[in-house]
Amino acid sequence: MSLVKQNFASSCEEAINQQINTELQASQVYLSMAAWAGSSNVALPGFQKMWLESATEERTHAQWLIDYQNMRGGRVVLQTLYAPESDWKSAKNAVEAALQLEKDVNKSLLNMFKIAEENNDPQLADFISSKFLTEQVQAIKTLGDMVTQISRVGSDGLGLHLYDQSLLAGGSGAGNRNI
Repeated sequence: MSLVKQNFASSCEEAINQQINTELQASQVYLSMAAWAGSSNVALPGFQKMWLESATEERTHAQWLIDYQNMRGGRVVLQTLYAPESDWKSAKNAVEAALQLEKDVNKSLLNMFKIAEENNDPQLADFISSKFLTEQVQAIKTLGDMVTQISRVGSDGLGLHLYDQSLLAGGSGAGNRNI
């Protein structure tokens, strides 16, 4: 047992390990979306850039959790990642999938928060709340807006091209922040 472990229930430790896996899996999905968007038959560099940034952000979240687990004296146990979808059919389909992914990540974070509260671990609850929850709500809103906007401009053609270019330039579209 770690010398620094105190008021750190095994169920909290397990929930953190599960969340690490969830964040790494989300990163894999975003990498797949970036590869799809960057392929020559899709050629959406703005979406590619956005998905690459999102993949990096999810890996950063996993690293925060790994560092936290180590700080609390827990043991990091990495789990198997599964191959994500590789053909996203359309930009709208990819954004809808990302929206569901972020909702799933948020649900997992809320579950971890509940476990922290049930185990009287205010430090873990505060860590989850301050590092993750607001950002998740913002990401869900951003992606929901993007689905609406892509529906408005169309899933292909000039509207999508202009939307993609605004993402590439970091313009005023919904995708101007990391997801």
